[in-house]
Amino acid sequence: MLAVAGLDGGSCQAQRPMLSEHAVTAQTVAGTTITVEYYRPLARGRDSLFGKVVKWGDHWTPGANWATTIEVDRDIRLNSAPLPKGRYAVWAFVEPDRWTLELRRTWHKFHVPAPSDSGDVQLRLEVKPESGPMTDILTFDFPVVEPTSTTLRFRWGTVVVPLEIAVQ
Repeated sequence: MLAVAGLDGGSCQAQRPMLSEHAVTAQTVAGTTITVEYYRPLARGRDSLFGKVVKWGDHWTPGANWATTIEVDRDIRLNSAPLPKGRYAVWAFVEPDRWTLELRRTWHKFHVPAPSDSGDVQLRLEVKPESGPMTDILTFDFPVVEPTSTTLRFRWGTVVVPLEIAVQ
C-alpha cells in the first residue's frame, strides 16, 4: 500500500505560464552591450491597443508586470541625447502622434502605479511612433546593427517606435 501524506489536488498541478512572459534581448556594438529586459503582453485579438488598452495620455511602461529596463555598460547616445552607462526603467507618455519617453534611475518598479517623481528622470525624449505589420506579442529587437550604432525597435500591434543608439 502506498500512502502519500500532505498532498492535496491543487499542489500537484503544473504551473501555468504567465500571461506576459519574461524576455531579454541584447546587442553588443563596438564593445558596448545594450540589454532590454521586459515582460511581453499579447494583443490576444484586441485591436486598437493604443487608445484603448493603453489609453492616450497614459504614463505606461512598454511591457507588463515589472517596468521594462534598458541597461548599457558604457555611455551612449540615444536619439542623439547622451545617456550615461547604467540601468534605467523605461516609461512613456503615449499620444497618437508622439510619445514622451522617459528613462528613470529607479529601475526596479512594478508597472502600476506609474512613477511621479520628476527628479528621478535621467533622460526624456520625444519620439514618433510609426506604423508597421501587426505584431501580436510586444517585442523589442535590434533590426539594424552598424559598426558604431544600432536601432532598438519597439513593436506591438501596428505601432513601431525606433530608437537610434550611437556608441563611442
